[in-house]
Amino acid sequence: MPVAFELTGDPDPDLRGRKLEFEVPGNDRAASDEDRRLAAAFKPLQIGVTGEMTAGRKVRTFECSVEEFVRRSGLGEPPPTRRELCLYLEWYSQNGRVVIELPFSKIHFPSEAEIAARDRAEKESFEAEMRLIDKKRQHPKNASPESDESMEDEDIALPGELSIASINDDNEEGYGLIPDELDSELERQARRVDREVAGESEDFIKMMEETELMDEMLDHGKRSPLQEFLAELRLPSPADVSTDEQAEQALKLALMKLALAGVAFHVCEHCSAREAYRIFIDEVCKDSGHYRPLIGTGWVQNFCTSDYCKKCRED
Repeated sequence: MPVAFELTGDPDPDLRGRKLEFEVPGNDRAASDEDRRLAAAFKPLQIGVTGEMTAGRKVRTFECSVEEFVRRSGLGEPPPTRRELCLYLEWYSQNGRVVIELPFSKIHFPSEAEIAARDRAEKESFEAEMRLIDKKRQHPKNASPESDESMEDEDIALPGELSIASINDDNEEGYGLIPDELDSELERQARRVDREVAGESEDFIKMMEETELMDEMLDHGKRSPLQEFLAELRLPSPADVSTDEQAEQALKLALMKLALAGVAFHVCEHCSAREAYRIFIDEVCKDSGHYRPLIGTGWVQNFCTSDYCKKCRED
């Protein structure tokens, strides 16, 4: 699964401006149910803030498996080891604290040509996937071409039974038989059954459900103020922050919390840490909110200093 990163903050100086890639090694044991649960919950778009990110750490490596190393060490015959520079990447995202630690021998520094070719391939794949989604949404497999759209709701009901129109009338009067929330949930369950019967993959079904939930929130949802998500944090007032270091620390603390809810804040090149923190507290948090039902989905609510930056608007 490809993973993209949109993190706020810089790596350590030794990694700034450098491009690198690596593959996460396979498990040296069978995957457990907990392993599969954590892998499924890992978001393909990682938002949040950087922690320590450096290639200057050293670790002791060995050729055998961890279990073999522990077993032989317990017998007083530890296998040979060597000290090696390692890549240490730490960040805080929707998944909480995440750390990757790999020896330098597992890292590849790609050329610009390699990166450009891969970017083109990923863009073409994404565009093809979006076209497929649009096509399936416009022409669902369970649509019935024989249905008569001219049929009135009243014609469906048998004598002595409630018609759909009468239920709608009751809803208008405040006496609907099915609450709106329950009706929406029943519709979601019905769409899932239709897609499962049609043979759609679980990943596709989940993506469509999240898309429909997002549409529902945009049309009828109520946003919770961002301050509610930060209520337990004692963030300083921008007026009390005198250095960029203090501003960065406070901003990262807030964004670590918001990342868990799927909210990202991006800083443009014109803003210092102090100015970014002022914009975040005085502008973004004051006027903005987030849809709580979207927490845990793949959707991200993005905010950026560029919306308040005079130089960005001029550019």
